[in-house]
Amino acid sequence: MSSNSVILGDITMDLSYQQLAEIIREKINSNEYVFGLALPSERELAKSFDVSRSLVRSAIEQLCTEGILKKYHGKGTYIMLKDIDDSSKHFKGMSELLKKAGYDPSSKILNTMTRKAGYKFSKIFDVSEDTEIFQVLRLRLGNEQPISIENTYILHDSIPDIENIDFQIYSLYDLFRTNNIKIQDISHAFSTTKVHNTDARFLNLENDTSVIYVDITSSLIDNQVVEYTEVLVRPEFSKYYTDGIFKNGIYQVNAQVVI
Repeated sequence: MSSNSVILGDITMDLSYQQLAEIIREKINSNEYVFGLALPSERELAKSFDVSRSLVRSAIEQLCTEGILKKYHGKGTYIMLKDIDDSSKHFKGMSELLKKAGYDPSSKILNTMTRKAGYKFSKIFDVSEDTEIFQVLRLRLGNEQPISIENTYILHDSIPDIENIDFQIYSLYDLFRTNNIKIQDISHAFSTTKVHNTDARFLNLENDTSVIYVDITSSLIDNQVVEYTEVLVRPEFSKYYTDGIFKNGIYQVNAQVVI
């Protein structure tokens, strides 16, 4: 058998990189290769399909050109969002808003963990206190400058393999859409607070500096909460948390900052 052939049924056929790209595309569409996780390595794919790594590399390059895959240096090749007919995809996430304003958005994951809901989150999510909640603590940046600290909580079982997802690469809202979780309402509640110690250092601010505090709650059509996020944001960037509020299929800006 040649190094660029694969057995389909009882038939052995030579593969072109275009044919291999089509096979990988079909596995993505069937969720055998899952959005939110890295594609198997070139070595693993070459072994799986009994083809050369150069053929795998060419197939991946084609799918990257099509926007189906994207390479991240030092991390691997990741599956990008498929086209999904879902009105919630029009909600503008922070990265999109920052790009529109001329910033190069990025983020740094400070911590992820699975924990029990406890009293506070059992009330927010309307679940038992023993229900598992997944937490993502993230520093948002624009042009490498700190913008905000986001502490996000979601139901652990709402997204498969959630503990293996790289949230520096994937948007939570994209993950919701690919798992058929359709956000109906996103509400923002604004107040102010002061940052100290670690939070102040992450935001490159002095202790006791005033910042904007935002509670973000996302829910489904039946009012089931699927996301709760607490945000500490530098005041000059707080406007990006008021743009593009999505409610009942339309944009609404309904925010008031009390100083």
